[in-house]
Formats: sequence, C-alpha cells, structure tokens
Amino acid sequence: MALLHPGHIMPTFAEPEPHTRNVPPLSDEELGLLIEEGRRQIDRQMADLDRIRNRAGALATVALALIAAAMGKLADVLDQNWVLIALWAASCAMAVFSVAGAASVLSARAVLGRTDTRLAAQGTRPLRASLAEAYVGTVSIGEETVRTYLTVFRDAVTLAVTAALAFFIVLGGIALNEQGTKETDETEQKCLTSTTCSAPPSPR
Repeated sequence: MALLHPGHIMPTFAEPEPHTRNVPPLSDEELGLLIEEGRRQIDRQMADLDRIRNRAGALATVALALIAAAMGKLADVLDQNWVLIALWAASCAMAVFSVAGAASVLSARAVLGRTDTRLAAQGTRPLRASLAEAYVGTVSIGEETVRTYLTVFRDAVTLAVTAALAFFIVLGGIALNEQGTKETDETEQKCLTSTTCSAPPSPR
C-alpha cells in the first residue's frame, strides 16, 4: 500500500547502514580489491533481486488460487453466521493484498546503482580512486533496493499465509455446521418414522 503514495518512505526489513562516498587514501592494490568487491556485490544484488521476483511470481499464483477457492465457497459462506462471513471476507482481502504485493515486486522499477564507463573515463585522476569511490555509492543504492523488495515480498507472504489459515478455519466451521445440521435432520427423520418417538408416554 505504501507504494501507492509517491514519495512515501518504504520501511525496510533491515535498516541500511550509514555510508560515505569519501574513500580514504588507499594503495593501488587496495583500490583494485575494493573495485573487485564492489563488482561482486552488484552481481549478488542482481541475483538476489531475480530470486525475489521468481518467488513473487510463485506467490502470486498461489494467492490467486486461494482467491478462486474462497470465491467458490461464497454461496456456502453466506448461509453461515456473521463470524464466519467476516473471517471469510478478511481472508479474501488479505489474499488480494498479497497478490498486489507480489505484483508490485514483479512490475516495480528496480533502482540499482551502476557505473558508467564513459563517465568514469572522464572522471578525476587518479582513475582507480575515482572508480572505487563510485562503487561505494553504487552498492549502497542497490542494497536499499533489495531491502525494499524483500520487505514487500515478506509482507505479501505473511498476508497469504494468514489468509490461508483464516480460510481453513472458515472451511472447518462450514463442515461442523453442515455436520450438525445433518445430525439434526437424521434425528428428526428418525423420530417421525419411529413408534417410540410417536407413542404417548406411558403412565407412571
């Protein structure tokens, strides 16, 4: 829901650590190591983002199936008491929000940092130090994006699981009510055809 409000700061699963773009004086070997680690971190961020999106696609499929199952029980639910109806409505709402969260993960634009080679070539000298400084800011942007995607996916999973549990409770309530109605009908039918039930009570 927070994604519907432009400019709203999205709470993340893990708070980002404060960072600075100022790289202390390092040797050429240390700068090269810093650049290499920055590249590995960017590759890991893209892999994490792909995994989250793949799982979001599976979650959207499961949540849509849950919504279809819940809507299929609409006629049975309307014959129940208001508690089961309210629980069923809450389950449907949570499932819809879960689909919305999964869809936002699949469709929202991912802001990942990048280093433009052309701009890096035109940067300040020494080039290695300038490139290392650029990677420091680049990886921080990507980490915040992955945190945000992970938070939305986590919330969508929580909603889907809660919706499924609520729907199972509704199904159990419907089954119990149907069982009670069936036993009552069988008892009434037995009394109507039984001489014991229809006979007047014997005098004491």
